Amino acid sequence: MFKKKNDLYLSDKQPLTVTGKIGIGLSYLALLLWAVAILWPLFQMVVSAFNGFQVQYLILNRDFEFSLKHFKYLFEETLYLKWVSNTIFIAISTAVLSLAMVSFTGFAYSRYRFKGRKASLMAIMLIQTIPTFAGITAYFTMHSIISSVIPAFSRQMMLILIYSAGGIAGNTFILKGYLDSISTELDDAAKIDGCSSMKVYRLIIMPVARPMLAIIALWSFIGPFMDYLLPRVLLTKPESYTLAAGLFTLINDFRTLNQPAFAAGGLLTAIPIVLMFILLQKQLVSGLSKGSVKG
Repeated sequence: MFKKKNDLYLSDKQPLTVTGKIGIGLSYLALLLWAVAILWPLFQMVVSAFNGFQVQYLILNRDFEFSLKHFKYLFEETLYLKWVSNTIFIAISTAVLSLAMVSFTGFAYSRYRFKGRKASLMAIMLIQTIPTFAGITAYFTMHSIISSVIPAFSRQMMLILIYSAGGIAGNTFILKGYLDSISTELDDAAKIDGCSSMKVYRLIIMPVARPMLAIIALWSFIGPFMDYLLPRVLLTKPESYTLAAGLFTLINDFRTLNQPAFAAGGLLTAIPIVLMFILLQKQLVSGLSKGSVKG
């Protein structure tokens, strides 16, 4: 309760009007409905994955019997473990390759002035507007050319290159903006102490940019788990599928149709992503302060 003096509230905030209260109520109602729209399907997925009464199709009923038969089917009757290993290999390779390229390109665009810099930055922005699936024909051609020179070059490696190259453009622009906010006085102080440009990059810039690098690594890692179209088009053998392409066979192929097993697989798919987030969470919080101290 605010004390009144001459009918004036002793507060920086004015009391809400009736219109303001209605607006806040509608905002909370919209947020509540949005949360229900997101959480309800997730809840049904979790329940269906452990419900022994579910057979071949997902049925929203009140009967529930705890069972692991859908997980058992997933591991024994499908290539789920192979799909997991394929996806993790592609995801880790994509994250490492993207970080290696983006860290250099972001640093170069942020700290150096060279001919064609503005034009190439504009090209990077335009590249992001082109959808990935638009280049499927070109991907097949590129794979044919590379595999004719390097016979060991597989379609999974082609997928890694596509994910990495596709992420370099946007991530470079994001990292450049982040590095632009870091004072160049750190660079100047390091150069006065005798550090070369590579040492400035390794000892000053990268530790300070660790939070953004962690985010880029997380995005790059998540991408192969979420994408269905490219793996389904480029990967022709079931044993080479990623999780998205492999699990989709459980709902679009009548020979292997098992929607509850698909729900179980979707639930397990979240585990590597959550573990990756937990692994990088410390970097998100402590990277900036540690880098500043080293500088």
